[in-house]
Amino acid sequence: MKKIVCIAVLLAMSLTLVAQQKNAGQKPQQLSPEEQAMLQRVYETQVGGNDAEFYAAHKTYMDYLEQQQEWGKFYRTWMNRVIYEVNNKHFHRAYSEIHLLTDDIKKRHQEEYLYIANMGLGFFFNGRNQPELGETYFRRALQEIDVEKDPVGVFNSYLSLAQTLSFKHPAEAMACLDSLPQMMLQNPLYESGVLGYRCIIANKQGDSVAFNRYFARYDSIRQANPAQFNAANLHQVMVCHCLTEKDYQGALAWCDSIGEPLTATELRMNVYEHMGDWQRAYQASQLKDSLTNIDDRKALEIQMVDMSHDINLLQAEHEKLELRRTQLIIVGLMAAVIIALLVGLLLYRHHKNRRLKEQFLQLQEARRSTQASQAIRRAFVGSIQEKLKSPINVLRSYARIFNNPDFQLKPQERVKRYGDILNAARTVESLMDPVLDSYASGTTGISEEEKEICNAALRSPLLTLISTTEVIIDGNGMIPQEEYLQLRTEVCRDAYNVAISTHQLILYSLYDDDISLPKPDRIGLNELARSILNSYDLHPTAAAENRQLTTAFKTDVADDVTVETSPQLQELLNCLLDNASKYATGGEVQMGCHANADGTYAISVSNEGPTIPAAEAEHIFAPFVRLSSNDRSLGIGLALARRLAVSMGYSIALDPKFTKGVRIVVSGI
Repeated sequence: MKKIVCIAVLLAMSLTLVAQQKNAGQKPQQLSPEEQAMLQRVYETQVGGNDAEFYAAHKTYMDYLEQQQEWGKFYRTWMNRVIYEVNNKHFHRAYSEIHLLTDDIKKRHQEEYLYIANMGLGFFFNGRNQPELGETYFRRALQEIDVEKDPVGVFNSYLSLAQTLSFKHPAEAMACLDSLPQMMLQNPLYESGVLGYRCIIANKQGDSVAFNRYFARYDSIRQANPAQFNAANLHQVMVCHCLTEKDYQGALAWCDSIGEPLTATELRMNVYEHMGDWQRAYQASQLKDSLTNIDDRKALEIQMVDMSHDINLLQAEHEKLELRRTQLIIVGLMAAVIIALLVGLLLYRHHKNRRLKEQFLQLQEARRSTQASQAIRRAFVGSIQEKLKSPINVLRSYARIFNNPDFQLKPQERVKRYGDILNAARTVESLMDPVLDSYASGTTGISEEEKEICNAALRSPLLTLISTTEVIIDGNGMIPQEEYLQLRTEVCRDAYNVAISTHQLILYSLYDDDISLPKPDRIGLNELARSILNSYDLHPTAAAENRQLTTAFKTDVADDVTVETSPQLQELLNCLLDNASKYATGGEVQMGCHANADGTYAISVSNEGPTIPAAEAEHIFAPFVRLSSNDRSLGIGLALARRLAVSMGYSIALDPKFTKGVRIVVSGI
């Protein structure tokens, strides 16, 4: 019903302009053929519902009216855009258009048309099933309209307010219709539209005498003057008429001709109740509830999108405010704050390192004196993980940002940004010994050779990262651009390698006690895989190595299939994606979901590049294995993936049938 009514209001606001001027006592202004064609095109595309065609036709007509400086028609036509968005449930677009319309009115000093913005808000809240707010804004619009200058605006505001009130307050809605300017009702299009409302409201009130009186005039216009007849509510009026005549089959026939499912269902339910057919009335009621729930769910989804947009707007305003405040801070205060922050940071770091050392010593003592050493060690590793989470995320974030060749950083911003990287790298450096010791104290221990691999894979890029970052900071923006870009590439590569290697080593140490991981989450298999793939950033060194990598997802599993799994499945798949992107020579990194014959499911990750010999199919899952002498990575990603898979009750293996590169499959999900 709301969409039909809104279109009727648009017709009253645009297509009958000549009749409006005549009824208002003005000399009718004939529209030029050009304007008539543009106006007709707007109406046709609006009814057709094609966004692109409507926006194009609407903009053409708006540009024409702006050139003619016909501001009344200009803003009423702008309102067409608002109502179109509301009808199609594009509430965020509608809200944005209302703000733009309001700003434009103020900018051009056309405040007499501000009531149109309030009408737009009324339509907006009506469309979102908030009739109380819609009523508020329609009443505001009525207060702002100059009755003498704009009887059309008064007419449309009262008509819209009556529509809002008709569902819960029919008596007040009828009073609004009684307040309509009588001169406007001399036009058959207006009069028939109002009579249609009167018939519907009188039927709701059970006033058959009033209904018959209104319907007689309504039907007279329909029969005698069809070209000027407003058929917006014809179906509902005819259903009411048939019920009055107890012509139930006729009423149901009119219901069948209605294109809106919810409206048709509501009217059928009313007909069945009048017939005393309570079984079909109940079935119609059930269908109505189902359709209403669908509309409510869509409205809730749209509301969540709007809320997210509002939060973004608030955040943007907050950032602007902070920027203004920063510009007003005097140099002395800035220096004092920076010094205080540096001192505080040093004290905090000293205190944190001291506490970490104390915790580590306590852990060593507990391991010697209790059989619960592994549980305590795991707790300690967890604390290290928490302490490293922030610096690792900093390094990952900057690696991702700097990996974008289009990213530009002003010279004066380099000290702050690279200072963040330096602080994160030094934090990782300060925790490197506890990280290695935590692994060495696990059930498998660590050999001297493996410790050298860890130092080469962790300390070397870490020290290189620190020294390169210090060079950029000391350069203070004076390094030549070409040299700076080369240094930035090195920072990106080392930051990523340090972050990934440290994170994987901690997880490998954390889950080395052969414990079973709980699987508390039930989630759609395809949804889970897509989410992990979409959130994964391709290897940051790929751009530096001139590799063009893309991601792809394929599945032969239905979207409604759900599985019980652990949050650590994401870590497992990230390890496989890291391995696939690192060794790919180009093309696609693909993730796929598959159904197994035993009723379980599998997830595969593959790349395009060199294959792995069959003899190495199991060897690659051992820790610290690197198949190439040029590979300086930690070599623990696939070992971690195997450990996590076993802990969750899955199996993981190389697919020997895949010959385009490497495909690894996790089965038993």
